[in-house]
Amino acid sequence: MIAVFLLDFGGPETLDDVQPFLENLFSDRSIFPFPFGQEIFAKVISKLRAPKLARQYALIGGGSPLPKQSRDIAAQLQTAFTTANLDIKVFVGMRYFTPTIDATLAQIAATNPKGMVVIPMFPHYSTATTLSVFEEFNKAYDRQKLKIPFQLVEWWHDHPQFIAAWCYSITRALDSFDETIRKQIPILFTAHGLPLSFITERKDPYPKQIKTCCETITTYLGGEHPAYISYQSRVGVQEWLKPATINFVKELGERGIKNLVVVPISFITDHIETLFEIDHEIIPVAKKAGIEKIIRCEALYYTPYLKKTLEDLVLRRLPALL
Repeated sequence: MIAVFLLDFGGPETLDDVQPFLENLFSDRSIFPFPFGQEIFAKVISKLRAPKLARQYALIGGGSPLPKQSRDIAAQLQTAFTTANLDIKVFVGMRYFTPTIDATLAQIAATNPKGMVVIPMFPHYSTATTLSVFEEFNKAYDRQKLKIPFQLVEWWHDHPQFIAAWCYSITRALDSFDETIRKQIPILFTAHGLPLSFITERKDPYPKQIKTCCETITTYLGGEHPAYISYQSRVGVQEWLKPATINFVKELGERGIKNLVVVPISFITDHIETLFEIDHEIIPVAKKAGIEKIIRCEALYYTPYLKKTLEDLVLRRLPALL
């Protein structure tokens, strides 16, 4: 048997989960390197931020949709492998909440697999996401003294099925516009931001991969769409990647743009960053600035191509494990 291990951040499924989730998040030195007292910092900042964040989660259903959607993706993959008579079992582990990467790895080990394919649910590599979950995986692997051979998938933003998935989602959004203007609708790719220090000091490849990915999607879409890239979800006082999405949509409105498709390019499932930040903060700013019709693309979770992408990533790595 081969195990497939999907790694994600996780999220609070209930409002009571918000504070402990935040505490785990702010304890991660890969993202929030505090010079001293990381545990105290995490506990204090999570208690300060939890009430505001809980109110935001309350507006999108009372919790994060990410855990359920991650389980759904794993179940769809499992069905595909079972239908193909492949002896593969799919597991999901979360960096900041349950089921933890450590607990899930122990569950995998108990099945005595011949090997393991490890896939981060982040198509674009970043030290803040991919490296963070890989480091947690490696710590758990060493702590449990495992000897299971494994293959790591570092990034998959350039996979043809991933490109097809976004083209599918964007086309569905474009279809809501009048056919006479559909091929000229501007497209705004919005990605989760990063502090600039991650690029200058860590040489993080994330913005380059975002740019390459967006250019490829735009090429395959065809038409004459003006395309832009911006960044969202800034936390803290550090300088982050620019332009900030919430400011850039205002600028686009002031330029006279009346129609816009927003593509949450770095999110494959629904998040608070899409359902709240884009829908409740960014879109109202855009409309106030004069953009009359603005459509956010659905996450790749809703496309038939995400499962195909992950399935192919697994199948391509099987020969090295058999």
